Amino acid sequence: MNTLKRISLGLSAVLCILLIATALPVFAEVQVFIDAHTVRVYDPVLKRQSILNDFRTSGYRVHNHLALVWSEDAAWVYDVRTQQWLSESDFRTLLGSLSDEYALVWNENEASIFDAKKQEWIRSDYIPWKLTGASLSRGMTILTGEEGLVVYDPVLKKWLSSQFFPYGALKKAQAGDVLAAAWSDNDLVLYDMTIHDWVVKEGISPQACIIDGYKASIFTADTVYTYDAVSHRWSSKNR
Repeated sequence: MNTLKRISLGLSAVLCILLIATALPVFAEVQVFIDAHTVRVYDPVLKRQSILNDFRTSGYRVHNHLALVWSEDAAWVYDVRTQQWLSESDFRTLLGSLSDEYALVWNENEASIFDAKKQEWIRSDYIPWKLTGASLSRGMTILTGEEGLVVYDPVLKKWLSSQFFPYGALKKAQAGDVLAAAWSDNDLVLYDMTIHDWVVKEGISPQACIIDGYKASIFTADTVYTYDAVSHRWSSKNR
């Protein structure tokens, strides 16, 4: 009986492993294999590789359904949901990043974002000041630089800039799905996608910001300020 029980348990374990192994490729993150002039993306849906030839890769990212690769003068994104490579040609890329529905590439003076829902690249205008960082979420993109910040609004399909902070004063920034925030030692500015406009909070000396859905909580030394993008109102409480 013990022998039969062990055999039964062993068969059950094998069946579980086979079921998991069969299901994994559908949900697994895409895999990228790179050599000198070729990019191979394993598509877990097709269960085979999709090949990009004659491409010298200088960087790449993978995330769930998307794979992003770039060279010194072009970027390509592969989406396993459409089994397509789509390029942003003649674009000098320094860095790139991915979220669930977006791929971002950027350099010191311009950026381009791939919108997976629309299956297209949207390129920014030339930015006349140096970009130094980027933050990407499932819904928004924010670029930071020496003289301000730039937000991509996917509803308007526009890149919008704010030069609220003095030169070099911008300290940190982050993007949520509906709200994006940037702050200096003294002030904070939000981009609210529900109204497609900037919201400013001056003289609060922000230390940190947490964006959770339609709310942004800004922490100072003694106060927590909360902005609600549903009511478009501020509230505060002692920390």
